[in-house]
Amino acid sequence: MKNPFKNQQGQVRWGYKFLSLVLIWDMVIPVIIVAIALAFSLAFRILLMSLGIMDGDGSLMEAYRGQADHWYMIILICIQNLVIIFLPLALWKWGFHSSWKNLGIHGKGWLRDLGKGLLIGMVMITLVAAGICLTGNASMSFGKAGLDPWLIGYLVMFISVGFGEEIFFRGYAMDALRQARPGWLALILPALLFGIAHSSNSNFSLLGFINICLVGIFLGLLFWFTDQLWIPIGFHIAWNYFQGPVYGFEVSGINTPRMFTTVIGEENLLNGGLFGPEGGLFTTLVTLAAIGCVLWHYRGKKGKFLPPQ
Repeated sequence: MKNPFKNQQGQVRWGYKFLSLVLIWDMVIPVIIVAIALAFSLAFRILLMSLGIMDGDGSLMEAYRGQADHWYMIILICIQNLVIIFLPLALWKWGFHSSWKNLGIHGKGWLRDLGKGLLIGMVMITLVAAGICLTGNASMSFGKAGLDPWLIGYLVMFISVGFGEEIFFRGYAMDALRQARPGWLALILPALLFGIAHSSNSNFSLLGFINICLVGIFLGLLFWFTDQLWIPIGFHIAWNYFQGPVYGFEVSGINTPRMFTTVIGEENLLNGGLFGPEGGLFTTLVTLAAIGCVLWHYRGKKGKFLPPQ
């Protein structure tokens, strides 16, 4: 009798793996994050009150409000991404009895590939920022106050985001669909989930959704052809960090400290408005060009992602 849970190779069927992905993102992770946020908020409040920075009514001294917001944002997002990293790794290893190597976190040249990803991410978001500014849809000037020390904290935060989201949306999600047919489902479905996952961000837009899905396809193609996540992880870190803390734009609707002071003109489809460049047409053009470059670079090559037939 055909086993409804496992295929002929004794592997858990991809549908159940994909269902686990949806359940983890929509149910398990939110519950864990809410519990952590409540516990962290309580501990944070007790600490601030003991330091005399917060009164018994929960009101912060004005001089410390900005710093507390930064601490809260950085620590909570880092914790969230640690959950996003370790929960799938644990389920993959001990639930599905599969190797972490399948998630793309392997390879002797990982540092070199991580560097390649950082460079690609920096170049692509620089092209987007240049396009927005050169067309008069934003103006950029170096911050008068110099370098903000919080830039280091936000670098740590975006490193955690790069590792967390790539391990989850490329490594875990795509590997869950590795046995799916047709094979392109492993590329398209995680990219769609990647776009949907950002729908709760401030000032989310339809073009922002399309662009994030396109970025998901671009990063998915890199995983598809190399079977490693180091380039996507490096890209994700540099794209976010240069977009916000360096060039001063919103990062998917998130405001950060910045090296450059950037003021957008009238909100439109070119500058992405308050969602940031990811909601604009320059990101669409640059990402489509990047997808074309990846397909051209790996032309004639089957890729290492799909298992042999």
